[in-house]
Amino acid sequence: MDALHAHPGRPAGAHRESATVRTRTVPLSTGIAMECALHGPEGAPVLAFVHGLGSNLHQFAVQAERFGERYRVLLISLRGHGGTGNATPPTADAYTPAALARDVRALLDHLDVAALHYVGNSLGGLVGYELLRADPLRLRSLTTFGTTAQLHSGRWTYWMVVGTVRLLGVGGVARLVGSSASKDKAVGAELERLYRQTSKVALLQIPQHIARYDYTDTLRSAHLPLLLIQGAHDKGINDALATTLAALDEAPDARVVPLTDAGHFANMEQPERFGDIVSDFLDGVEGRRRQPDLERAAAELV
Repeated sequence: MDALHAHPGRPAGAHRESATVRTRTVPLSTGIAMECALHGPEGAPVLAFVHGLGSNLHQFAVQAERFGERYRVLLISLRGHGGTGNATPPTADAYTPAALARDVRALLDHLDVAALHYVGNSLGGLVGYELLRADPLRLRSLTTFGTTAQLHSGRWTYWMVVGTVRLLGVGGVARLVGSSASKDKAVGAELERLYRQTSKVALLQIPQHIARYDYTDTLRSAHLPLLLIQGAHDKGINDALATTLAALDEAPDARVVPLTDAGHFANMEQPERFGDIVSDFLDGVEGRRRQPDLERAAAELV
């Protein structure tokens, strides 16, 4: 595993840039109508960004604008988030990371996307791990941030989360997240807006599935490029990250990049530096993918 560092000279900046995302809703074979957005040239490598619990695809509006010149950027709202519908009936089993990953696979089938680069935040990272476990050939690379590959929280943590949702409702949870999830007030305000678009069903059903899990074996055996962006202020995740870092150290092609002055929502708190890290990583991955073609072309000229 390589340990890299973000560009220290780049200016910090919160999620204040204006970026418009044109969305559409796609009916999937899983029975869900999924909100998504495609931005960038057709035929370019596909790069997906997937949000965490309570957020939606608009979390990555700035990244869609930045990467849309070189990639076909795909933004996704997971079931129960943003403009994506809920399961019918909304049972607990319908909101596991595996179920969310099946939606993503169904969307990729609908869009005729054979393989893609995937970037996931928090819950979106777990969905990426599920894709890696169930359909690894779909992934050209996997980047996660605000995500740990192993967690063993007590039942009281789950009941505290569910109790908060039941007591405060979606609006109250949105206000709580907006005031506490980031030191940057602009980011907090945007998170509150995004959380208000989440269904109560999703906020109640998903937490039970993301309190106890283990994807470390999946990471150890992964044969594709892996990147973990570690926000320095993401204390809850960093406290549980030791086994993830150990698994990445054993993976054939993995690296960790620390990002200072960033917490759980690094792409919003430090969009420029976050974009630099992802861009450098993808440049390396795409360069390695093109190398055999370049070598064959050179051989033909000899």
